[in-house]
Amino acid sequence: MKHLFTSKIQCKQIIIVIICIFDYNIRSKKRNMKIEIWSDIICPFCYIGLTKLEMALQESTGKLAAEIIWKSYQLNPDYPEDAPAMPTYDYLVQTKGMSMDDVVAMTSQLSAQGKELGIDLNFEKAIVVNTKKAHRLIHFAQAQQKGTQIKKALFKAHFTDGLDVNNNEVLITLATQVHLSAQDVKDLLESDEFAYDVAQDIQEGVSLGLRGVPFFVFDRKYAIPGAQPMEVFRNTINECLASQPAPLERRGEEGPSCDPETGKCE
Repeated sequence: MKHLFTSKIQCKQIIIVIICIFDYNIRSKKRNMKIEIWSDIICPFCYIGLTKLEMALQESTGKLAAEIIWKSYQLNPDYPEDAPAMPTYDYLVQTKGMSMDDVVAMTSQLSAQGKELGIDLNFEKAIVVNTKKAHRLIHFAQAQQKGTQIKKALFKAHFTDGLDVNNNEVLITLATQVHLSAQDVKDLLESDEFAYDVAQDIQEGVSLGLRGVPFFVFDRKYAIPGAQPMEVFRNTINECLASQPAPLERRGEEGPSCDPETGKCE
């Protein structure tokens, strides 16, 4: 009887250990999260918003594995693809009805916000071009798990270096910097590949309630419109970690974004 009693105790101990190990594995396993981002390369709040998101994700390291999926959006889709680049200041004055003083004030404020996050927004160097080619390149890079790398390279090229992100040579150079094949990218840019995907992204975003960019969608449950405060990103990530899928819910009021109608970024 004593032997049987001891065996039962040992069995219970083993069961407890197994349960503890199972519970630890469940709790320690990273939560997979899909984050879809609608944005444009020439949108300053898209650059700011991405930086805030990355900072919030870094705080959750060890808790989740975030998959970022880039979705296309064009603030100036009617800007001719073969038209020469135009300085951002001149473009806003000529096409959006803003005075030069208003443009300088707006962009100075945006540059200050960027500096606080460690990014350089040099509007005096930035130029406006059609971004369709760049979006097609992002789709191409994303298929090779390099979407975020090329997106960040494009942001820096436009806002910091004042490069023409509609120029094939510029795009090929940026692509090779993230270890994409120069020949493959050249072939891509000389074709119409991914043009349909760019158009589909835009329609999909509008159907989800997009009214400006950036527009972040977490697990098709929560949507963050605009470059919201860091706390909104933190709270949304934490709620996603603790919740189950549900219908899309917008978080916070409309945040700072770039309006495709007025051209204003505020």
